[in-house]
Amino acid sequence: MKERILKFKYFSLLVACLSLVSCSTPQEAKEEKRDSNNGAQKEVLESVRVQSKTLERTIRIPSELAAFREVEIYPKIQGFIKTIHVDRGSIVKAGQILIEIVAPEMNANYREAQAKYDATKSSLLQLESKIGSEIAHKEEAEAILAADEANYQRILIAAKTPGAVAPVDIEAAQKKVEADKAKVRSAMEMVNAARSGLESEKDRARSVSQSVSAVKELKDYLIIRAPFDGVISERNVHEGSLVSSSSNKPPMLKIEQISHLRLLVPVPETAISGVRIGSAMRFTVAAFVGKTFVGRISRISHELERNTRTMIVELDVNNEQKDLEPGMYAEVSWQMSRPYKTLFVPSECVLSKEDKTYVAKVENGHIKITRVSRGLSMGKLVEIVGDVKVDDEVLLNPSMEKVEGLVTTHVMTADELHAGNKEEP
Repeated sequence: MKERILKFKYFSLLVACLSLVSCSTPQEAKEEKRDSNNGAQKEVLESVRVQSKTLERTIRIPSELAAFREVEIYPKIQGFIKTIHVDRGSIVKAGQILIEIVAPEMNANYREAQAKYDATKSSLLQLESKIGSEIAHKEEAEAILAADEANYQRILIAAKTPGAVAPVDIEAAQKKVEADKAKVRSAMEMVNAARSGLESEKDRARSVSQSVSAVKELKDYLIIRAPFDGVISERNVHEGSLVSSSSNKPPMLKIEQISHLRLLVPVPETAISGVRIGSAMRFTVAAFVGKTFVGRISRISHELERNTRTMIVELDVNNEQKDLEPGMYAEVSWQMSRPYKTLFVPSECVLSKEDKTYVAKVENGHIKITRVSRGLSMGKLVEIVGDVKVDDEVLLNPSMEKVEGLVTTHVMTADELHAGNKEEP
């Protein structure tokens, strides 16, 4: 009986041991399998492909509005303000009279020049009349000469008959013809002299006329007119003020065209590519919160400021409603568009070390640290320039320490990685 009990105990102990062994074996096997798999599994990293895109980005540029045309008005000659018809803020039209000036010396000079011109015109009329008279005398002398020559020829024909004409008559007729010819020559000289005098007087008349025109032109400057449609933005004189053309004094008036404005935009050097005449740009001003205005590129300076490395680009702004004022500061939403395509990767792909930038390029499952230059950003993408091309694979979120040690790392694209995750039970 005792022996049977011992056998039962040994049997129970054996069953318990077997039960423990059977319970622990699957777990240990699973752990051994996991350890084996982990030892054999390769590290998986995610990569993306290099893209070719046209850079398009918007930057905010502080700018300034200016009048399309702006003129400071100074007097041409010295005088006194007689009447001023406008004041600061006056809306004027082209050709409208703004100021009237009086200059007594100028009026006296004009009257004197006009008197000389009138005297010259009278002298011209007298010379023209004299020429007519001298021509009449010449024609009369020519007629007498023609008659006497005819008579002389008749006498010569009659003298062929012996005794028909006395020699003294032939000599008298010949001398009369010669005297007539002398009179004709004298009359011709008188006509030529009169004509020469007339030409001299005409030259003098032209000189006097030019003097009159010059004085009259200066006299016209006594009336100041608006050069274009605009608004008077500055007034510095009043009735009775003495004004002159001296540049040391402030202008009498300042007129600006504000129905059409210029928007002066200092475009940074990095944003000047792709600037095109006619492109529309939006801008805002502090005076009109929430309101957007539009201007079109009309003039490009094609010169960079050395100090700021910016280029002035002018936009034309329609301001018929006169909401905007010259001198206002504006903020332009500058739409930059590069005229050609460049390479882009997500910003997470770019490594930085010692002021240099790199990407981890994947070639045939191997990782190659490649030096690149970083360009401009476009959203979550960044431009790169270097030994890369379109559709090259580069790692996402690499670290220099980790990547430098992984020489033969197995790399999967994002699509492959996601597909592998779906197949796991």
